Amino acid sequence: MSDELQQFSMGTWVVGLAVVTAFIGLFVGIASGRKAMTATSPRQRYLWLAWGALSIGGIGAWLPHYVAMVGLEVAGTTLRYDALWIAVSFAVPVLAAGVALLIVSPPPSKHRRPTTSVEISRLAAAAVILGVGLAGMHVAIVSSLVIQGSVSFDPILTGAAAVTGLVIGAAIMWSISILDSRALRLVAALVLAAALVAMHYTGVFGVSVTVDPEAPRPDGLEVFSILFPVFVLGMLVVTIPITALLMAPDRVAAELELEADMLAAESVAAESRGRELELR
Repeated sequence: MSDELQQFSMGTWVVGLAVVTAFIGLFVGIASGRKAMTATSPRQRYLWLAWGALSIGGIGAWLPHYVAMVGLEVAGTTLRYDALWIAVSFAVPVLAAGVALLIVSPPPSKHRRPTTSVEISRLAAAAVILGVGLAGMHVAIVSSLVIQGSVSFDPILTGAAAVTGLVIGAAIMWSISILDSRALRLVAALVLAAALVAMHYTGVFGVSVTVDPEAPRPDGLEVFSILFPVFVLGMLVVTIPITALLMAPDRVAAELELEADMLAAESVAAESRGRELELR
């Protein structure tokens, strides 16, 4: 017989905190992704790629899932989390976000100027990689749950959460490549944050637990021993790209616009010289 898994033992405010956390990470990640696409130097590009991957995969996706875990409770057993699965659940979305951002923001070259225009094939590949990463993160997170008994998963709800992750991954990459307005990015980040938290609860509703008094007591980490230091560190770390974005939000765009004007002027001059040679 399955026992009840209580998701809101600490109140529904946890849901709001999870959404806010996801919103901060996703907004910074989307903005960082656009900066990486328009970076004019390798150093700038890799810095924004790193901030984007950490913000999207770590703060925007992984952290709110564990914030929501604060409310989990099962009568008759303590809840613990397996350290290895926790590490896997963090690494998967961060690496997936990093690879996805690399795909949509190839380095500039003599034949390619920095731009936010993305080939459909690149966008599709990045969306799939990030979506699979988010789905894998969810599976790893629920797999990290350890109780005095057994844990099982409903394949339909777990599959629904995984599909939601794929859709969210595609939406994040689309937002990075398309949304050139800060207001639109704010709205997109809020909608995606709510979707990510909904994805979490969809998957957790599919978790069934059976307490066995004869089973050994669970070993592992308590949720607060994971969450508190990571939450504080994450919020401190994300202030760095936020500060950079606020201090010079349009600097790169202005540089690109100036460079485009110079290239256009050179093109017109070259065309004029060509006509003069033809007339001679």
